[in-house]
Amino acid sequence: MLSALITSSSLAIASLLIGFALFVAWWQFGRRIHALIWAFSFMAATIGHGARIIGGPLSGHNDLLAMLACHASVASFAFLAWGFGLRAGRDNRLTFAFWGVATLALLLCYFMIGGAEGRMLNRIITAGADAAMVAIIVATIKAASRRALMLRFLFVGYGAYICSVAATAWLARDGGMIGGPVFFAVLSIGTPTGMIATGLLTLLIVAADLAEELRRQAIADPLTGLLNRRGLEQQVAPIFASSRAVRRPLVVVLADIDHFKSINDQLGHAAGDAVIRAFAAHLHSIGRKGDLVARIGGEEFALVLPGREVHEAVALVESLREGVPAALRGIASADRITASFGIALVSDGETFEVTLGRADTALYRSKKGGRNAVTLEPPPELARAV
Repeated sequence: MLSALITSSSLAIASLLIGFALFVAWWQFGRRIHALIWAFSFMAATIGHGARIIGGPLSGHNDLLAMLACHASVASFAFLAWGFGLRAGRDNRLTFAFWGVATLALLLCYFMIGGAEGRMLNRIITAGADAAMVAIIVATIKAASRRALMLRFLFVGYGAYICSVAATAWLARDGGMIGGPVFFAVLSIGTPTGMIATGLLTLLIVAADLAEELRRQAIADPLTGLLNRRGLEQQVAPIFASSRAVRRPLVVVLADIDHFKSINDQLGHAAGDAVIRAFAAHLHSIGRKGDLVARIGGEEFALVLPGREVHEAVALVESLREGVPAALRGIASADRITASFGIALVSDGETFEVTLGRADTALYRSKKGGRNAVTLEPPPELARAV
């Protein structure tokens, strides 16, 4: 009795701490809703273990407290599955359906059966519902990496253990093959390990999500959502290496909004931001899979176009230039807005920085020539031949 009380107390405290840690993660780091739902999962587990603790001194209410503990267990696993579904962008109706059916079944057992048989059925229903929630979690986790496969494997093992709890509860019924102490021994062996392991896994997943978000923020422009200069440099390296290996054409384009300073000066920075967002959307809308679009500073943008011949790139950029006034018409009450472009074809052995510099030279010539223009910078070998 004392051992069970100590175990339940320890689990209640551990569940409370894990739930509090997940709540803090939700509150402090971007309000990720699945972290909050997981916090509810461990708060529900705290209530369940608390009911078991109270069941000791209040032996006259064993049926009620056992039923509440079972409800808390089902709720804990339902919240856990719900959080995984939210994180993966999946529909959670199946989770809610299992939760509702299990809740009704537990209430029916309490009010219509009761006693030792009702407690036994409650344990089986709870274990079955918990195993169903674990199965939903396993189905939700995408096996796209070794880490995801390991996570699925761990949850499959946990689900198998929960099923063994249901089988043991049936065998420990009145007149069954085993006694109640064996059931509680099986319950005590896996429950602490499973609960603590699940808590650590959810905390690690939240930490990994936060790390990924920080990495994304480090390479993304917050105003437009495009890559920033760092992100462009990171993602362009493998494209350059691949194009060089298979001798595939590669074009770098620089774009700059004409007279942008006057927009900011006359209409304010809010209007300038609106123009930049609209221009970014215009550049991004015309690209294809594999193209890179980045804002590398102020009103200047870069495009990397792999697999395009020069004439294709020039035609594409011309269509971009022609579409700028319409795409930005009426933005922040600005007058007709145009943009200038510079194009450079990557030469053999040329680095991204060198090609970008030549595209910048072409852009300067577009600006100097009157703006609202597209200029192609010839490759160095062609320039030397001329």
